[in-house]
Amino acid sequence: MSWPEVTSSLPLQLLVGSSVLVAVIYTFRDAFYPRPLDFIPYNAEAKERILGDLPDIKAVGSVTNWLAVQPIKHQSPLFQAFVAPFGKPWVVVADHHEAADICMHRLKEFDRARVTISVFGGIIPGGQLTLKSSDPQFRRNKELVKDLMTPSFLAEISAPEIYDKFVRLLKLWECKTLLSKGRPFAASREIHHAALDIIVCVAFGLESDQTQLVRALEALDADHDSEINAIGGPDDEFVFKEEPLAEELEAFTKMSDSVAMSIRSPSPRLFHFLYGNLSSVMRNARRLARRLQQREIANGLERRRTGQAQRCAVDQILAREEAMAEKEGRKPDYYSQTITSELMTYLIGGHETTSSALRWGISYLSSDQRVQAHLREALDQAHPQARAEKRLPSLEEIIQARVPYLDAVVEEVLRHSRPLAMCMREAQTDTQILGAHIPKGTTVVFLANGPSVFTPRIQFDESRQSEWATSRREKHPVNDEIDIGAFSPERWLRVEKHEDGTEETVFDANLFPIQAFGLGPRACFGRRLAYREMKIFFTLITWKFELLSLPDALAVPKEVFSLTRNPKEVYVKLRSRVY
Repeated sequence: MSWPEVTSSLPLQLLVGSSVLVAVIYTFRDAFYPRPLDFIPYNAEAKERILGDLPDIKAVGSVTNWLAVQPIKHQSPLFQAFVAPFGKPWVVVADHHEAADICMHRLKEFDRARVTISVFGGIIPGGQLTLKSSDPQFRRNKELVKDLMTPSFLAEISAPEIYDKFVRLLKLWECKTLLSKGRPFAASREIHHAALDIIVCVAFGLESDQTQLVRALEALDADHDSEINAIGGPDDEFVFKEEPLAEELEAFTKMSDSVAMSIRSPSPRLFHFLYGNLSSVMRNARRLARRLQQREIANGLERRRTGQAQRCAVDQILAREEAMAEKEGRKPDYYSQTITSELMTYLIGGHETTSSALRWGISYLSSDQRVQAHLREALDQAHPQARAEKRLPSLEEIIQARVPYLDAVVEEVLRHSRPLAMCMREAQTDTQILGAHIPKGTTVVFLANGPSVFTPRIQFDESRQSEWATSRREKHPVNDEIDIGAFSPERWLRVEKHEDGTEETVFDANLFPIQAFGLGPRACFGRRLAYREMKIFFTLITWKFELLSLPDALAVPKEVFSLTRNPKEVYVKLRSRVY
């Protein structure tokens, strides 16, 4: 072909080439944009953005708070959100009873979500949190740690540590109240550390002198020369020097923080790989955590060799590992990834959620003097001997006492604090929810602050709902007389009439929807420990101190999200009770 012939054909070649290029670009462009599921509401503008709903979520600052509003906006109990770029949409189920049915009864259809596995897999690769229910290893893991939530372990091992650490917290706060002359001071860090001391001592049987609260008491020193303390008034914060965490305890908080950081990452799995290998902070945290675990497992084995009584979770796990190994005809593997991962799960799960709820609870009681006074009156009536002897109720007295209003306060604190703001499942097969098609692999989200839990229920065609959800709602109708958004422990109380004509106010956990720890058999493993811890905490704190009202600047904490939903800072202004 001559040069003139080549040049004369260029426009046609360019036209054809451009057309092909445009077609390819359009095809790939379409693949990058969100693809909605049929018949489930979504934000139309998000469909036209590669990032989907992420810009709107970023503007709000919280994915759970943003998600909770969308079903209300669309007036639908189902909503799809484009949260993961290039990924499938999340489907939000904004009806408590339908969510409960899915989590409790449709276990073969909905299992552990891959996003949950990738978030936690970086630090607990062999733990229950990272295993699907269909995985045989999941059942072995459950068998390994099942003793840790039994009534006997909670009463004999967990409860004494809980009581001891909270009594030490009372002593610390009593000293701070004297030094500050009754001024408010920050309390979040100490509550968080008390919860950490508890779970570490229950897990490993550490001596009290190794705990953070003991270190804080020994190092307590008010900075009397600081300007803020010198000129502050009775309602101004009194600032105390903070005692840094011991390095091994700090290591566990760093590992927990890494989980929170991975949640905000586009690829949690990649984040864990890069951060775990490139960050000197994370490498050191893993080294220290591994050192503590291996040392305490070795101490547990020595206790078993010398016939000492079991004193902690490690002892129970080692005993269970020996029993399982004998049954399976193998040698025990005391340092296996399964054991170390379950220990890490116990430490993080047993610390973060409870710490969050305790801190929010202190804030609620300081702000609501009516509830606080009612709780104190109920505790005084439940512990007349301790009241007469002008002392704290003993651990045995607290465990044995039936105090419906205390149970109601704990439940309402959990409902409002929402330590686990949302939980997820993943469709294991093509299925349906409320009549809508849900393809295999879809992430399904349930919110602790959504409609029917924290805001009024969205009305929809009841024929779309499952039979179990319908019957459950009819069996336990919600009391509409109490504002669903209010902090009101009374919503958990009812009057029970006896055959002799007498009446009794009782606590009933079925009176109102709540998703504080998730739902069903995959709900938070440590919820029984959390309830025990919260009942002891609120009994002791309310008995020992009056939580006085705070100035507006300190009264309402800002929420921040890490692994759990937390108050940024909680302050207390205390006055010791006069008996």
